[in-house]
Amino acid sequence: MAETPKTDDIISSPMFLRVMAVVIAFAFWFYASGSRTTETTRSLSVPLEYLNVPPQTTLKGPVKEVEVVLSGTPGVLSSLSPEAVVCEVDARGLGVGKYRLAVRAIAPKDVKLVDVVPTHVDIELLRYIDRLIPVEVAVDKGLPPGLYLDMVEIVPKDISVKGSEKDLAKIGTARIAPSLEELKAGGELTLPVEIIRSEEFEDDVTFEPKRVKFRAVLAEGVPKKNVPVNARIIGKPVDDFRLKAVVVEPAVVTVEGPLAKLDRVTKLDTETIDITDITKEQNMVVPLREPDDPLVKIVGAQSVRVNVLLTPFTVTRLLSRVAVEVEGKSVYPGWKVEPPSVNVTVEGVPSEVNSLDEKELLIQPFVNVTNVVSRRLTVPVQIRNRTEGKLKVVRVEPSNITVIADVQ
Repeated sequence: MAETPKTDDIISSPMFLRVMAVVIAFAFWFYASGSRTTETTRSLSVPLEYLNVPPQTTLKGPVKEVEVVLSGTPGVLSSLSPEAVVCEVDARGLGVGKYRLAVRAIAPKDVKLVDVVPTHVDIELLRYIDRLIPVEVAVDKGLPPGLYLDMVEIVPKDISVKGSEKDLAKIGTARIAPSLEELKAGGELTLPVEIIRSEEFEDDVTFEPKRVKFRAVLAEGVPKKNVPVNARIIGKPVDDFRLKAVVVEPAVVTVEGPLAKLDRVTKLDTETIDITDITKEQNMVVPLREPDDPLVKIVGAQSVRVNVLLTPFTVTRLLSRVAVEVEGKSVYPGWKVEPPSVNVTVEGVPSEVNSLDEKELLIQPFVNVTNVVSRRLTVPVQIRNRTEGKLKVVRVEPSNITVIADVQ
């Protein structure tokens, strides 16, 4: 019992308190320095985003992911997901071509970005287009001799193909391949569309629809095909006219021959029609030219009716400083005009405009002072047109002038 006061004295002594203060300070220092040394690093594979890619363009073979190295405490780093870090490349304002762009990384708070691999990426911007391609029919293993497809219907007739300009240039045709058994069975078929290309695509190419509806009749005899008629026109009308349209009746004719030969026939030409210096519309019967391949024959009439339609071609001409005449009776003995002349713009066919004689003008501006009692008055300029409608006045400048009475 006698030792208890002595122990209390030791605990309450200044020396003991100093020793305990040193121990506590050392413990805090050890904890703080220990926490700093527990920082670590972590690598993450982060998706790379491409911003502001110009419209109608696509990226060729872009880098999909980058590796980022982050520094921080183990607890924070272990809870991070790749979505917490943003890595992006900005393609704003770029056109078609190849570029090397910097990767921008954004890390969340409480972590430090140490490294990004790669720091730059190479990209190529390609023109992205949408092209319509007609669907063709290629019977699987071909048709036996003496059979051909008639009344062919494909819905839709075209498919929409989307991809880079370079890849779409590799496309030859889009086709469906019904079998002979399917054709013999008749009825409507829904068939997959196949893209025929010269070589492999470098990037993604998509097309819609993937399947089309098909209906046809398996017929016997010589294959036939309807093709448009092309009127072969040479020359041009006189300068007063321009070619407005060429109307062919019938616009489509039928040809027959081997199926492989018919596939190459896309149109049938007429004999040449020369419209050099014609002055009026033409209506004529023109023979059809024989197909280039002698195995292909025209079915039915060997000629068509062709209507050549014209439209007047007009030009304008400025008549400068044409004197204005004064007409009409008034209470004053005479009149003068200010300004004394105007500019007149006329329109007509070249032959009429070019033949206009400025010394003996058939276009005459004038003002009428009948019943005018004011000594000074602004009146509209009128035009006397003696061209029998061949020329039209389109502008008068100025359109109003001042008439001043001569009272002397």
